[in-house]
Amino acid sequence: MSVVRILNVSIPEPKSLFLAPYRFEVTFECLSPLQDDLEFKIVYVGSAENTTLDQELDSLLVGPVPVGVNKFEFVADAPKTDKIPKEDLVGVTVILLTCSYKDKEFERIGYYVDNAYVDEELQQSPPDVPVMDRVCRNILADKPRVTRFPINWDDPHKVDVPPVQSAEGGMGEDAEMDTDNHGKGGFVVGGDDEADDDDEEEEEDDDEEDEDGEDEKGEVDLDMMEEQDEAEIDSDEDDDIDEEDEKMAADAKHSATYVESASMAMDVE
Repeated sequence: MSVVRILNVSIPEPKSLFLAPYRFEVTFECLSPLQDDLEFKIVYVGSAENTTLDQELDSLLVGPVPVGVNKFEFVADAPKTDKIPKEDLVGVTVILLTCSYKDKEFERIGYYVDNAYVDEELQQSPPDVPVMDRVCRNILADKPRVTRFPINWDDPHKVDVPPVQSAEGGMGEDAEMDTDNHGKGGFVVGGDDEADDDDEEEEEDDDEEDEDGEDEKGEVDLDMMEEQDEAEIDSDEDDDIDEEDEKMAADAKHSATYVESASMAMDVE
C-alpha cells in the first residue's frame, strides 16, 4: 500500500500565455511518518524526436511531511523556447507532475497542453519563426492521466514491489492518454480516420460511465474519477518508466482532435 497518495491537483490558470509560469496546487495524504522529504518535479515534454530536449522546469522538496492531509503550491517558469525545436513550439504536447521518494518515482500525473496562436491571422498563416508572445497554452486540466508505481517505502531501492497500477482519469479515457509506455519525451504520430471513428465511439461509452469532478479553475479530484489497470513493471529498469512517458507524449499528437481550438477556447487580454 502506498504511504503517500495524491488526492487532488488544481491548476488555477489552465489557459494562459505560453510564457506565463505554471502553477499547480497539490493536495496529498501521508498515512505514516516518512524518514525523508518528498520530491516533486514539473517536466515539459519538448520534442517528438529527441527525449533529451525534455525540460525539468523545477523541482521541489516537501518535508518534513506530517501524517495527514497536506497541501502546497508548486510554481515553475515556462520552458525555455530556445531549447525547443521551432516545429514543436506550436501544437499539442504534455506536461508532467512527478512525485518521488528517495529518488524512486511513485506517482505521475500527465496533462495535454495545446499551444496555439491567439490571433486568427497567425493561425491561418503561421510565421516561419514562431512569435511566442502571441502563443497561448491550454492545459486540459480536466483530463489528467494518473500512473502509480509501487515502491518499497522502507527501502525504495529494494526489488520486492507488486505490479504497477496505472490509474486513468475520466478525461484520460476521453483523450486516450496512456503513460504506461511513455519515455520522457517522444511522440508517436499516426492513425487513420477509421481508427478515429472507433475512438469516438469508445469515448461516448466512456462518457456515459464516468463523470469528472472538475471545477472552473481546472481542479480534479483524482480519487473520485480514476480506474485501476494492472501492468507489469521491472522496478530495476528505469527505462520502462521512460518508455511510458514516450507513449503518453506520442499519443498527444494523436489527440490533437480532442483539444479545443485555442482561438475559440482561449481569451487572452
